[in-house]
Amino acid sequence: MENLDEHFEKYLSEFQPRRPRALPEPAIDRQIRLRRLAAAAAIAAALGASVWSGWKEQASQKAPDAANNRSAASREQTPRRTLSIMELTRLAVENPTDLDAALEAAQENRLPRFDRRDSALHVLAME
Repeated sequence: MENLDEHFEKYLSEFQPRRPRALPEPAIDRQIRLRRLAAAAAIAAALGASVWSGWKEQASQKAPDAANNRSAASREQTPRRTLSIMELTRLAVENPTDLDAALEAAQENRLPRFDRRDSALHVLAME
């Protein structure tokens, strides 16, 4: 058994440690650069479109609203438009009471009505 150990030691002594070579640097392919550039352009276009849309909505909010001149009866007959997140946020910061009124108006337009004769929920309201 000692002979095997000596033989194994002799075999191991044949190996010499050496420094490993450096890993090659990956070359960025031209196609990959073009993909990155296209992705950055798409992101910039989407960001620009959202900012433009936000400015457009703010400009329309600053213009005099013709709905302020209507009577209360005509306001109840026409459905109110839904407010965007930006408009609701602006209302919350500038005037919380207007925000409450806008949320109540949105609730009236979105929930199904049961007090009208043509409503599908009218039958349930009779019980």
